[in-house]
Amino acid sequence: MVNRMGSLLKRIWASAPIWAWVVMIVCVVVLIVGLVVSGNRTSGVSSTASSGTPSDAAPSSTAPTATPATVAFMDSAKSSPKTPKTIVLLGDATGADQQGWAPALGSAISKALDRPVATKYWNTSTEAYGPMTGLGEGTNGPIGYWNGSTAGKGPSYAQENLAKLIRPEVTPDLILLNYASTPDQGTPLAAQVQPLIDQLTKKYPKAKIAVIKQSVEGASSDQSAGYAAAMDAEGIQVIDVHGAFPSDQATKAVLTAFGLSSQ
Repeated sequence: MVNRMGSLLKRIWASAPIWAWVVMIVCVVVLIVGLVVSGNRTSGVSSTASSGTPSDAAPSSTAPTATPATVAFMDSAKSSPKTPKTIVLLGDATGADQQGWAPALGSAISKALDRPVATKYWNTSTEAYGPMTGLGEGTNGPIGYWNGSTAGKGPSYAQENLAKLIRPEVTPDLILLNYASTPDQGTPLAAQVQPLIDQLTKKYPKAKIAVIKQSVEGASSDQSAGYAAAMDAEGIQVIDVHGAFPSDQATKAVLTAFGLSSQ
């Protein structure tokens, strides 16, 4: 496992910007190793991920204990290795790069589960998915990976186009929501994402849902303040990519110099 992970990281390091590399590492760790940064996050990370008020911090300690979405997905995939699985990624431009962290994550899952993984990328111009691209081979049941990331769009776009982004014949097992900065800068991120979660939960009651909290400086922005705490309160797993970054400003400056952005 360590050798395969090392080989994958070397390949991504050579072809992707630092921010994409870190996002991929955190997602792979959460999905494969089970190191989940959600309701049981340490107090330091929780305070960074919220606005720092008692009302923001409280939900993390009171949220009901449940198996995180990514862990449940991996457990199910391992216990029924021949059963096909489906992953759907909905989010912004940070997940749309066909050489970025999203396909790298699919490749890592393929290797970890010995399953063939194939993906399709959403085209905002045609409002349809493009051709299928293989991300890995395997002897167990296949995994379909629908990448519905949309540049310049927010959660409301996914709501309005959900029937196209998740076609009628698709039944997702795991849904990842990857939103950072959205066109609606005046509304907190949690308030924008929650209606989409409600719609997904109603339409796909058996699907597991996790949100990705990204970017180095995003946790301090007005839009994403309290995002993790709000998701915790709803029992939604938070993959805290922001929490993986060092807190000191000097190290942040080095990462930012490599093109890392809070947008």
